[in-house]
Amino acid sequence: MRVFAIDTRNMGPELQGGLIGVVGSINPSAEEKRECVETVSGYALDGWAIAADPRTPVGRLAALTAETACVPFVAFDRVAQRGGPVVGPTTLSAATRELS
Repeated sequence: MRVFAIDTRNMGPELQGGLIGVVGSINPSAEEKRECVETVSGYALDGWAIAADPRTPVGRLAALTAETACVPFVAFDRVAQRGGPVVGPTTLSAATRELS
């Protein structure tokens, strides 16, 4: 699973606390799922909004965890549906942090 920061300086006030993106493998292990819930929960407690693709297993977990923590969730699939550019973690200029 990878977590990356998204620049929110030009976004709405609900995202000014910070936004992280979460990307995981197509077939996540139980360990990766646990790591997703723990990581998203930790950032959510600090007031960060969460972004992920809810069509993926890790994305669904991130969405459910964000909803449970009552923090904003940005769905990557909605950006693509509305014709906006989808920026993947490999094309982001923000720092990417690998979690082990």
